[in-house]
Amino acid sequence: MPDGGGTAAAPEAEGLPLVPDALRTPMIEGSVAVQLVRLTLPVAWGILALLSYRLAEAWLVGKLGSGALAAISFAFPVTMVVLSLSIGLGAGASSVIARALGAGEAGVPRLVADALLLTLAMGALCAVAGMVWADGLARLLGAPVDLAPSIALYLRVWFPSAILILVASVGLSAARAAGDAAFQGAAMVASSLLNLAIAPVAILGAFGHPGLGLIGAPVSNALAWVPLLGATLWRLRRLRILSFDQLRWGEFYASSRRILAVGLPAAATNTVIPVSAGIITKLLAGFGAHVVAGFGLGTRVESVAMVAFFALSAVMNPFAGQNAGAGRPARVREAMRVTAWFCGLSGLILAAGLFLWRAWIATCFSTDPAVLGAAELYLALVPLSYGPAGVIAVANAAFNGLNRPMAALAVSVSRTLLVNVPVAWLGGWLFGVEGVFLGICFTNMVVGVASFVWVYRTT
Repeated sequence: MPDGGGTAAAPEAEGLPLVPDALRTPMIEGSVAVQLVRLTLPVAWGILALLSYRLAEAWLVGKLGSGALAAISFAFPVTMVVLSLSIGLGAGASSVIARALGAGEAGVPRLVADALLLTLAMGALCAVAGMVWADGLARLLGAPVDLAPSIALYLRVWFPSAILILVASVGLSAARAAGDAAFQGAAMVASSLLNLAIAPVAILGAFGHPGLGLIGAPVSNALAWVPLLGATLWRLRRLRILSFDQLRWGEFYASSRRILAVGLPAAATNTVIPVSAGIITKLLAGFGAHVVAGFGLGTRVESVAMVAFFALSAVMNPFAGQNAGAGRPARVREAMRVTAWFCGLSGLILAAGLFLWRAWIATCFSTDPAVLGAAELYLALVPLSYGPAGVIAVANAAFNGLNRPMAALAVSVSRTLLVNVPVAWLGGWLFGVEGVFLGICFTNMVVGVASFVWVYRTT
């Protein structure tokens, strides 16, 4: 047991289940590289399954026509703002829970329960607001008049389904904070397979069902995330890190403050990314809806290509949190060094592969020559910066785990609003669509190097 933690008798005295020692310190001992691989692989499989489904969803929506594909591309920044809230709350919960486990604190089961209830309340508020203001959001994104009604309808159906995603995501973050990354991977794979089975019927129709069209996508998501949420709650109970038996308003308020101290800046960190994407989308809309559709395809392919980087960032938060709680920041420094090498080398491999296969990849999702041209241009240029972009994601997660969320926010704001938007605008003004994509690439490279240096010096 690391120094400075609670005793084994404290949880029993409060009527709470004990947190097993095997879950309390799985990340603070042994080889850093081995621990990162052990934690990252199952998460990577889960994220890959989820993002692969999103590509399949784009393919299915593309069957409805380029207008439907452009509609979900316009809606993407809005949905990402809400999903960024789940990422932020998950980061806050993961950081607090991991540091509590690393320090041996009592009361972790109540902390997890409070995190889930807080997420449920905030998700419900977002859903109501999004449904009420859906029309205004469509106009704000600069959508063409003929597409705005479809975008608003899509958002009205998507927002209620997001509540399930928010709560389940925070629950998975809690399990990961306890070192159980394998469950998250298995649960996300199973949910994605279920989603893939439902989506064709919901979107296009089958077996006499006419299909729901564009809104079939969020309906399918909701049906698939219900069992995932149930399985997540069951797993947290089995791990003995979830208890609703001792809920009190005073403890809920205290837990919420701890979670939001990291969660709100982390949510802002992730929110500025889709906000920036929304600005870039509006900028690209000036070149035509086909460019927006191509940009949307490119970013979806990018999500799958960068799955290993996302998985690394997902585990870096609890890894840094447990080691910070145990007083071992040198392990975080070593983890940053290992991940930087990995991101750099694998980023170059990804860039080469996407450049060679960009035409074939684009034709899998659209037959419109104008959309294909924009997607191919994106996949030829932006992947050159995937390695540094991966370092940014890992650095932000490390800062959150170290209980320095404002540093993560500073990195994200610098990357998006302070550098990316003005550089992309300048590139678009000088060189058109190609200049916008080069601006994104330049930003990732500069901020990636700076964020690595910052974390390395901090630890």
